[in-house]
Order: sequence, then structure tokens, then C-alpha cells
Amino acid sequence: MSHLSSTRGRRSAAALATTSLVAAGLGFTSAPANAHPAGDRAVNASASWLKGELEGGFLVGEFGPAYGPSIDVALSLAEVGDSAGAGLVDAALRPQIENYISGEAFGDAGSTYAGAAAKAATFATVVGADPASYGGADLVSRLESTVSTTAPTAGRIVDVSMYGDYANAIGQSFAARALTAVGSARAGEATAFLLDQQCTEGFFRFDLTTDKSATEQGCVTGAADSAPDTDTTALAVINLLDTPGVSAEGTAAASKAATRLKSQQGADGSFANTDNGTNANTTGLVARALAAAGDTASATKAATRLRAVQIADPAPCATQLTAENGAVAPKPEILASTRTAGAIPAGQRLSYAFATARALPALASVPAGTGPLTVSAPATAVEKSTVTVTVAGLGAGEAGCVTFGSVTKPVTGTGGNVSVTFDLPAGAATHTFKLITPAGAQNAVTTATLIPTPEVGQLIANRVETVKKNRVKLAVKCDDTEACEGKLVIRTTRKFRVGDAKAGKLRVAKTTGYTVAPDGRTTIRLRVSKPIRKLLSDGRIKVKAVQTAPGAERAVTKFWLRKK
Repeated sequence: MSHLSSTRGRRSAAALATTSLVAAGLGFTSAPANAHPAGDRAVNASASWLKGELEGGFLVGEFGPAYGPSIDVALSLAEVGDSAGAGLVDAALRPQIENYISGEAFGDAGSTYAGAAAKAATFATVVGADPASYGGADLVSRLESTVSTTAPTAGRIVDVSMYGDYANAIGQSFAARALTAVGSARAGEATAFLLDQQCTEGFFRFDLTTDKSATEQGCVTGAADSAPDTDTTALAVINLLDTPGVSAEGTAAASKAATRLKSQQGADGSFANTDNGTNANTTGLVARALAAAGDTASATKAATRLRAVQIADPAPCATQLTAENGAVAPKPEILASTRTAGAIPAGQRLSYAFATARALPALASVPAGTGPLTVSAPATAVEKSTVTVTVAGLGAGEAGCVTFGSVTKPVTGTGGNVSVTFDLPAGAATHTFKLITPAGAQNAVTTATLIPTPEVGQLIANRVETVKKNRVKLAVKCDDTEACEGKLVIRTTRKFRVGDAKAGKLRVAKTTGYTVAPDGRTTIRLRVSKPIRKLLSDGRIKVKAVQTAPGAERAVTKFWLRKK
């Protein structure tokens, strides 16, 4: 970026390249303390995508390496514990450091850009390098040379450049952080000047006073250069709270600023800045600030909003943007247009990278699941039955995909267990259900058994059964491991005429159904019909009992009935 760009141009560029959630997380070389499995998955997906965007250790734009945004990516990776990813940028930046902190390459001889020097110095401390000797540059001395030592601007950073001074409160917060980290004698004045940029309402302004001779160098309520700036306020909170041995004044200023930030949160969890409205960049930055200030609830609400614009297409349920899983879209409408296009357009990849770098540490605050991510299914089931597969551990809004052969069913986390059903095919076999998320896959297995052959059981009847009080008592015994069931019909073995009706075999009693437990026995009591009772008055009659059930072999038992 040319140092000749306008104040508004530098303002917009700084909002993208210099202000960064990841840059704000200085000193964090391990995963955030509030990380949990669902948060880890969200973070890891974005970290993986970000590293894939690096070319030779840098994000590359239209005019070559984007040094500031690349540092943002590296600081973000370092904050979530990916030191190897941060090291890629570190190795690439060292030989290019002068091209970032000065304009020597385009004729700005002897220049040092204060904000860039401050950011580079803090980056050096994060990756464990010596900022006094980084890629051949003494970043500490160079940064100290930009800090004013005379009133009324004592402590203010000032660009050393033939093109003018574009330093701002964002760079001031990095300078205060970096100088304190290395124990510089200029740290106290730089921090005090930063605190002067906080306005009565709690926010920090972006612009520094242009007139360096003015007595008042801090925020002036109502002044044009003292408008609220959400990104600057968030960075001030983070850098102050991450400063080793921060003063009581610094802690109080951060607390007041965090309270102001919380009041600006939208109903959907998002945050907006003046230049770009509601967007993922600012939402991610503020979420990190609120988490650092201890406001977990607001940070989680913001992270939920970020997840909604994080690409998560677990194949094969969703395949359109699988290659971009983890990328965070700057705005919902941009994500929608990306889905229409089927891929992130080349001209928007840097914008996605900026948003993802901002969001990465904040995604650790997404809602937690019920525990580790698992998928379970019944150990056994009968062929052709419906099986319920349970997914546990997905955080609210987290995407997953459950597959069974060629059948796919998308699932979305609710914070509790989520269930999906599948129909098993015929046959005895071992079936595998697979849960897929952008973080990987897990399996559950069900062994299907054949539907047991129906059994009607054994009818227990004496050679001659006695009808007592118009009733006969029989029994059915089941020796199988499955229940026996069926219908029992008893008719006479020969034909009889009843009144004027045509002669036929008579039904002894109404048809009755029965079920017998495995290895069990049940009693069946039948009320004999009037025609049978009349026949029994003349003597005994021979009958045939038939047991039937769908799919079962019928059973026939013959015996005699007589009246007591």
C-alpha cells in the first residue's frame, strides 16, 4: 500500500490490515482457555483454511504480499496454538521486514511507519523472536524513534515519512503493548497517550489529533475526530488486557470500553463499524475483546453469529463449498453470492481471509456441545427395521452429515443429542453409519439379524377334552426363543346339518388369537357354540383345531369333545 494514500484510504486499509482480532491476541501462544471440543472444531477448520491461503508464507493481493494481513493470520494461528502455522509467516516476513515497516522500496528514504513497526514488534514477541533484531531490523529502536518525547504529544506515535503522518489509535495500542512487553522506557508515556484517546462514553476513537500543537491531544466529545470506532475500541481492550503488568488505570479503561462494546451488540450477536456496517470482521474482533474482558455470554452470542457465516459443507450431504470449509464470509449476503457462484471468487479471497483471521480465535467461544463428538446406533436390529442413529456433542448450529451407504442425512447441532433414522435392507449383515463433520468422521455399527420365522406353538389337548359349563379349556406352549402367536380355529371333522341349513362342518367356538412368550405357555378358554352344545347332548364329537399365522407353518390337532 502506498504511503501516499489519503487519510480515508489509510483508515479503511487499517481497518482491514492493521486492526485484527488475531493481532489483538498478542502473547497467546496456546489455545484459548475457554476452548471446548465444539470450539476446537470450529477453530481448526478456519485455521486449516487460512494456512491454505498462504503463498510462500504470505497472503497475496493484487500488488503482491499483503504483509499486515499476513501478520494478522499468523497472530491468529499463534493465539489458537498453531505455532507451526505462525512460523510460516515469520520465516517469510523476516527478509521482507523493511518493506512492511518503511517505504524505502518506493523512495521514502529513512522512513519508519509507526503502526507497522508496533505491529511487527508485537508479532516478533509472539513468535519468540527478538524484536531488537528481527530480520536485521531493530524494531524496538525503530518504534521508539516514532514516539514523541515532547509536550503536548509526549507518548504519541508519529510516522517518520516524507509523505506525512498517518498514525492512529490502533497503532498506538500496538505500540503501548509492544513497548511494555520489551520493557522500553517509552512504554509508560505511550500507554498514557493511548488512554487519553478513550472518550467519556467508554469507546476509543480512531483518529489522533491532527494539530500536534493543540493543548488537548485526547478525545473531545462531539469533535469530528472523536467519533466512536468499534474496531479501535475492541483492539484497545484486548491490547490493554494482554499487556504484562497492566496498570489499574489500564484495566479500568478496558472494563469501561468492554461495557460500551457490549451495549452495541445486535440482537443476532453481531457488531458493526462505521465504515462497513454489520460484518464478521468487527464481530470477530469484538467477540475476542469481550471474552478477554470476561463477558463469556456476549462472546458466545457473537461467536454463534460468526458460525452462521463460516462455511461448513460436510460431504456428501453438502458438496458445493467443501473445498472452502472453515472460511468465514465477511457478510451473509457475500456468503449467499458465493454459494450461487459455487466457489469463493478470486477477487474476494483476501476479504474472506481478513474475516477468517478476525474470527478465528473468537470461534473458540461458539456454544459447547454435550461433550465429545460421538455417533451411536443400536448394537443389533432386525432386518428391514428402522434404526435410530444418535449424534452427540455437536454445538448449536454446528453442521454434520450422517451417511448409511448411499443415503445421506444432514444434521445441525442443537446443543443436545440429535437423532436421525434409517431403514435397514433385508438380510443379515453388519451395517456402518458414518458421522462426518469438517473435522473428520466417526462410525457406528449395527448388526442386522434375520426376521425370525413365525411359530404358532404347540396346542396342548387331551385325546378327549371335556366341556364344562359350556366351556372347554386348552393350552398353547412355545418352545422357541421368539414369541409364538397365531389364530386358533376349531371345527368338527365331519359335516352336520343345523335346521334347514346345508350340512357343513361346524365351528366349535369363535376364532381366537393368542401370543405366548418364548419358552412359555398360555391357557385358552373357549365358549362352545349352541349347535355344538346340542350335538354334545347326543354324545361326543371329533374336532380339528387349526393354528395359523402369516408366514408360519400351520398346525393341526384332532381330538374329541364330550360333555361332562
